[in-house]
Amino acid sequence: MRYLFPLSPWNQQRQFQKPVWVYPAHLAMYATYLRNQGHHVEWDENKGYHFRAEDWFNKFHREGFYKIIENDFQIDVDFNKLPFPNREFTDGNNKRWQSYGNYKFHPATHMMASNLCWWGKCTFCIDTYKLEHGEPQQTRSVAHVMEEIDNLIANGYKEVFDDSGTFPVGKWLDDFCSEMRKNNRNKKIKVGCNMKPVKLDFDMMKEAGFRFILVGVESANQKTLDIIRKGQHQANVTKNIKAMADVGLEPHITSMTSYPWETEEEEKNTRDYFQFLLRKGYAKTGQVSIYNPPRTAPDPKSIGHSRVPLYYDVYKHPEFWYNKIKDIKCWEDFTYLARGVRLVVEEHWRKFCHII
Repeated sequence: MRYLFPLSPWNQQRQFQKPVWVYPAHLAMYATYLRNQGHHVEWDENKGYHFRAEDWFNKFHREGFYKIIENDFQIDVDFNKLPFPNREFTDGNNKRWQSYGNYKFHPATHMMASNLCWWGKCTFCIDTYKLEHGEPQQTRSVAHVMEEIDNLIANGYKEVFDDSGTFPVGKWLDDFCSEMRKNNRNKKIKVGCNMKPVKLDFDMMKEAGFRFILVGVESANQKTLDIIRKGQHQANVTKNIKAMADVGLEPHITSMTSYPWETEEEEKNTRDYFQFLLRKGYAKTGQVSIYNPPRTAPDPKSIGHSRVPLYYDVYKHPEFWYNKIKDIKCWEDFTYLARGVRLVVEEHWRKFCHII
């Protein structure tokens, strides 16, 4: 069988807010699996020249030459049967993956310890959709993930971000951290992950080599958190994020704007809270998206597009810059901050273009 994986800035995304090149770990695992099975696999045959999916379909699939795989809905193998990606074959060092803004140390890449979030209830998330439609949540063994970590270290990678909907917790996390401390893995590669703002042993995670923790804050209003089924209490969010920062982790907060049921005052509550976390240095970085169902793009005429840049006005606060400068301890910290400044400028430019 011949398989074609046409790549795009949407392959790995759960929300279609704007195009972002992210190493598609799940697809790369599947492509590696198929190749290991003896199939002919073409991974991004055009090496950067990307056609629309319809073009690929017309060129190859209709003629029966290739089966086209462009998203993880097409993966028909249990997650736990997939190998970790062959990153030489899947071009893991390609500069478009390395340009991903949340990497601090390069080269870097994505991996997946689990196919779906262990919480799996948030109304806006694609993982909830998959669980509700029968896809089972599966988590790789710690031993298998360590094989991948060792492979990354051997190939010179300095950072890896786990793109599971939420990183596994409980005994799995304890065992993962224990294994990361063995053979100085924690000194050789930095780890990032998605995580709910829950109480964990953050000292243990820091010692295991964790750096970047992406935390879904989403809203400052408990009513909204209940509607979108986040399963978290707003009163606990600040102390848990601060606890991450206090041990040296770098929380990255995500929030959403334009919930259709919220008042302007409720919207402002979230914006003020987002800026508070960044201003105080509890959160180190953040991003904002427009509330939408999973795998859909926001209406380009939506007022949400003009609201997003308002969240980044935190840069106007001297306290924010004081904490930013205080956090600079190496060259990578400086270049990481510079990339963040560029992204804020781009958001305000988009707002300007929307106005005119």
